Amino acid sequence: MKREFKVAALAAAIALSGCASDSDSTASLPLDTNQSQTAIQIDAVKQSIDLAEKTLESSYQADLDWFASIQVRDAKLALAEAKEYYAEFELDPSEANSSSGFFSSKTNLQATEEGIAKFNAHINKAESIRDEVLIVLEDAFGYREQLATINTAKYYPKTAKQLEQNLKRLVDYVANEDTDKAINAQPELVRKQRALEVKTVTRIYLSDAQKELKRLKTAKVGMHAPETLARAAAAVTAAEAFIAAEPRSTAKIIDKADEAMFSLNHAQQIATVVKKLKAMPEKDYERHVLSYEKILLEITLALGAEDMRDQAISKQGKNLVQYIRDNLRDEQKTMLAQQKVRSELIDEKARTAQLEKEVAKLSAQLLATKQAPAATAENATPVKSATVTTEADTTETTTTTNEAS
Repeated sequence: MKREFKVAALAAAIALSGCASDSDSTASLPLDTNQSQTAIQIDAVKQSIDLAEKTLESSYQADLDWFASIQVRDAKLALAEAKEYYAEFELDPSEANSSSGFFSSKTNLQATEEGIAKFNAHINKAESIRDEVLIVLEDAFGYREQLATINTAKYYPKTAKQLEQNLKRLVDYVANEDTDKAINAQPELVRKQRALEVKTVTRIYLSDAQKELKRLKTAKVGMHAPETLARAAAAVTAAEAFIAAEPRSTAKIIDKADEAMFSLNHAQQIATVVKKLKAMPEKDYERHVLSYEKILLEITLALGAEDMRDQAISKQGKNLVQYIRDNLRDEQKTMLAQQKVRSELIDEKARTAQLEKEVAKLSAQLLATKQAPAATAENATPVKSATVTTEADTTETTTTTNEAS
């Protein structure tokens, strides 16, 4: 469409003027100089277009169009326009300095450069908007990242989508220079984000316990083990409360969930035993009690303790616990004593090794001392020996002379 408009405008100009006039852009410089400068400008424009295309692609990867939709859209249009003008002289460099339009004072080359400049301006503006958004809406984006980490969209896709749309609306406020509106709306969004986080974490770690509690209530376990079931329900409630208070304390949440499930399983076991007792004929009571006593006896014999069946069953259990504690205490004392002996032995070995090292050092010094005189005698000079002998002879001669006198 643009080329057709230019052709029609050019034809009208020729019809009005009757002949073609010389361009004002010619002749101020030699032809070769003009062509060389134009070639340099064309090459620079081509590199700028290539760089702009890469920048646009990376902006999509960085979700820049999400943060600043209008600016990225305008940048894309500016780049498309620049490429359209560039196409006019891409294959025919002589068209670079031709007018970009019948009523335009710019050349195709200038129009291309202007389009690239607009592109860069829009991209820079979009990046500044993104930076401002991440500062102004820091809390909301922090929760957004956490929701993505726990994959909230998998469990509650509709709610997650709604919160993302709400966040986008606040981002657009900032992009439209209505920052105060975004700031005022952020607390409500954060409240909803946190509620979704708690809801998701509860579903991930506590849903099994919640389902089991519901099943036990439906099965009327409370009729047979009301106290145990009440404690199990309290454990589930405590886990829910902890998640609501600290949804990111994963390790502790797992412990709380395990405790709740343990309590629920315990309630089920107690209810099962009570149901059996209720259904049991009176004549089987003794056999049932003896079966539990047999279990205590087996534990007693395995520990090496004395038979306690002459005592109440509750007392048998307490005595077994005390027996185990005493043995553990004795075992701990034995282990500590062994550790002490091993430590002393290690210290003794270290001292022995040090003494052996010192003895070896002293032995070496003693050997060196013994070898020193022998080495001195071997290295003594003959002249010195002769001198000593002469002095002795002189003394002896003097003594003999004196005696003769």
